[in-house]
Amino acid sequence: MSPSELPDSSSDQLPFAIDRGSALPYHEQVYRLLLEEIMSGGFTPGEKLLQEKEYAARLGVSLAPVRQAILALTKDGYLTRTRGRGTFVREVKVANKIQLLSSFTAALEATGLPVAMRVLTAETVPASEAKGGALQVPVGAELFHLRRLAFLAGEAVALLSAFLPAELCQGLTEADLSSSLYQLLEQRHGTVMTSATNTIEVVRARPKHSSHLQVPVGEALLRVEAITCDQHRTPIEFSQVLYRADRFRFEIESHRRDRHIQHVVGEAHSDPPTAPTIH
Repeated sequence: MSPSELPDSSSDQLPFAIDRGSALPYHEQVYRLLLEEIMSGGFTPGEKLLQEKEYAARLGVSLAPVRQAILALTKDGYLTRTRGRGTFVREVKVANKIQLLSSFTAALEATGLPVAMRVLTAETVPASEAKGGALQVPVGAELFHLRRLAFLAGEAVALLSAFLPAELCQGLTEADLSSSLYQLLEQRHGTVMTSATNTIEVVRARPKHSSHLQVPVGEALLRVEAITCDQHRTPIEFSQVLYRADRFRFEIESHRRDRHIQHVVGEAHSDPPTAPTIH
């Protein structure tokens, strides 16, 4: 059923109410109340919300705090607003499903939603100064460039780009590159990814990203760049993943081990790896 066919939330009584004795501003209360309904399943993905003036009337507040709360939920990726149609609940963000030094595809499959990977580019290119330095190969050396688009439940959610020394990727162009790259490297060449250095930052979608990820130009994206090494501590991959910020969030858990702090990005483990990466 499409969002336009779904009924409005139209019961006379809302399942939540403003706490007039709370020190929290009304807009913050409305934000939290609506978010709780989204996260608990009170609202289903694709469901249309009431009009802002209806929430204001039923909650007994002015229009301003309701509008502020809904705009904030939209900005944070929980709602989507369509001119002339209304405000709808989005799919909940993926969290705690981004694994460490493992297959990106497997991490998405752990959500339980249908996953697909589309290969956009699989070619040999000369190493630039930056990529050559990252992989410790001369400028101009041949690199295998793999660019893929990840889909979750039929929606494009991430754009992946990987560069590897071409000599280590013999035969990969004939392989199924819509599956796990790391598994292919291990099965075909005995290459096991064991450590990585990552950088995570927020960037804005450029036109070339916008067309693939179906987001407006300038939309916030989460960019993860990584240099990943094999079991011999040799740099094997320079990668960049652009995540739709409205569909993903990163969680970091820290553990103290013999006076050293170890960080986990994604799902927690009882004995977490020391060098997390995302792929």
